Amino acid sequence: MKEKMMAIELPTPFPVGNVNVYLIPGEKLTLVDCGPKTPEAWSVFQEKLRDWGVTVNDIEQIIFTHYHPDHVGLYAYFTSPPPVLASKEQIPYLSQDPAYFLHRNQFYESFYSKSGMPAEASQLEEYKLQRYLGYSAVVHPDKMISEGKEIPGLPGWMMIKTPGHSPDHLSLFHQESGMMVGGDFLLQRVSSNALIEPPEPGETGRPRPLLQYRQSLRKAAVLPVKRILPGHGDDITNCRELIQERLEEQNNRAEVLRSMLAEKMTAYELSRQLFPRVYKKEPGLTLSETVGHLDLLEAEGKVRIEHIQDVLYYRKAE
Repeated sequence: MKEKMMAIELPTPFPVGNVNVYLIPGEKLTLVDCGPKTPEAWSVFQEKLRDWGVTVNDIEQIIFTHYHPDHVGLYAYFTSPPPVLASKEQIPYLSQDPAYFLHRNQFYESFYSKSGMPAEASQLEEYKLQRYLGYSAVVHPDKMISEGKEIPGLPGWMMIKTPGHSPDHLSLFHQESGMMVGGDFLLQRVSSNALIEPPEPGETGRPRPLLQYRQSLRKAAVLPVKRILPGHGDDITNCRELIQERLEEQNNRAEVLRSMLAEKMTAYELSRQLFPRVYKKEPGLTLSETVGHLDLLEAEGKVRIEHIQDVLYYRKAE
């Protein structure tokens, strides 16, 4: 199966480094993910296609594993884009629905404030988010795909929901070969961030992305996955072992965080202790990581939350 697929590594302007996108032959030549909206990525993409005797116009459909700009943005360069297949969860994110993104901005303003983040740090995050989205593209999906059903145009391939890194994250699985195209679901060298997101349309409660991610990891662990083709880095063949390693790492970090917890502390105060070298540069990412592990501790009954003057404080559970 892998010999019939084409992997393309594209440059990104982000700290994560290069991104992998994949062409899967089938009834329809399918591109999985795109890369960021930059002239450099577009040039490399076209060059790599030529090396394989393929052009952009030969691509017959596109599937995105998730909405992040390094996986979507290059779509903006397609002058006659092929149909996009997506899950219903992806629509507000890929289409950058204005009402949803207004809700998203309001959520982060409130979330940062309740987490004890200073105004200057939250303003930095707002600026970075807008700049980050500048590398993305607006995508209006053409066809819906559902979990557990064969993907149109790709015999033998199924879509599997793998939320956590993002709420809309999906993976493609070919059961006969054991191949999974996994986006940022699982990476070999680094742990995927479970990023804090606002409630999904129609819901009021904030998702618990690390808990979602752990469910996704356990879901994949019982599948006959032999190789994962990731969004970044090398292929993964020790799938179950790496999944168990990631779960243990999360448990360990949660216990480290709990050990830091004084009488009462905000999530931002804890993120400063957990990430003393990078919290100023990446306040949003470090806060997401911290809150995710606090969610895990809360779910296990090891911490409790107090609301004091519209700020959330964490304490060790009795």
